[in-house]
Amino acid sequence: MRPLNGNAPLAWIAAIGFFVASFWSHLSESELPLIGLRNLTAPHIGWPLTVVTLIMALFLSFPSILSRDRLLICAGFSLCLYLVVTFYVSPVVPLMLLFIGVNIIREANQLNAAFKRDAAQKRDAP
Repeated sequence: MRPLNGNAPLAWIAAIGFFVASFWSHLSESELPLIGLRNLTAPHIGWPLTVVTLIMALFLSFPSILSRDRLLICAGFSLCLYLVVTFYVSPVVPLMLLFIGVNIIREANQLNAAFKRDAAQKRDAP
């Protein structure tokens, strides 16, 4: 799998965005200028989502520990995180998490199809 083609950088962008939104109350006395992210300034919502997104970004950044099954678990995790952020924060904010989950599933299906083709060619070869 090639996590650095798109999934890991997207996860890092999401994690950094969540971190800045969660940390905003310590940076400024004014409200967060992005209305869709204001719920992330609540400590019981923002910090857990930030930590979980950072863990996902770290996981996707190490290709040596990734396998197809682990990436599919990460895709499910990303899609669940998408639903949580949609309900607790804003429907627009988690679109990057949805894209990460769908992209991992798409890449895993392409890899699975390539393995099946290779297996069929080896089986048919004399």
